[in-house]
Amino acid sequence: MHRLILSNIVLMNKIKVFKFKRSYFIEKHSGKILRILLFFGVFAYLQYHNYSRGAFKIETVTGGLLMASAVYLISSLFGILLNLSGNYLIAILCTGSLALFLAFKLDEIIAKVSWLNENIVATVLIIVSILCIVKDFFILKPKRVTNTTIPDDSIKVGISLYETDPNKAMRDSIKSSSQSVFNLSNMLEEQWGRKPTYEEIMDYINHLVILEDEEYQ
Repeated sequence: MHRLILSNIVLMNKIKVFKFKRSYFIEKHSGKILRILLFFGVFAYLQYHNYSRGAFKIETVTGGLLMASAVYLISSLFGILLNLSGNYLIAILCTGSLALFLAFKLDEIIAKVSWLNENIVATVLIIVSILCIVKDFFILKPKRVTNTTIPDDSIKVGISLYETDPNKAMRDSIKSSSQSVFNLSNMLEEQWGRKPTYEEIMDYINHLVILEDEEYQ
């Protein structure tokens, strides 16, 4: 019974660490994931729309790529401005204003440069967007999240607690879980033939250690 409780507690600690790392990864890269989904979503919708109307051809593919690239770049601009301002409304207004300003400026540049035309600009935008998406895919490639990738010291401590001091992590986990304390209390009552006091339970927890694999055999 004692070993079973310890095994369950160790497993719970490992699950908590895994969930924490996974939630941190999702929170950190949610913007990249959203931009990629927008790119492929817009492109797929435009191709489906053109195909359903019987207007599907090479030009519609390049046009779809251009629209998807524009959405990707604008959403990237929104993410940058949101990080800078910390306010959604300000980020939306600034993104819209800056996108319009850049579009007008781009038209002026095309008109002034003789060799530059809309097709070249569209090709450049598509290539830049695709390269950024490829870079995002490499960043999102599954990898082990280590302490050095997390800037906040308190988060580092939370993740590395089990790895550096598993016994303390196990004891803290028991104390923070009323169900674990209740199960331990029942186990001690069966062993001692009487109901243990709160102080006795806490003292017992403070002396618990995780047995090595060979000690279980």
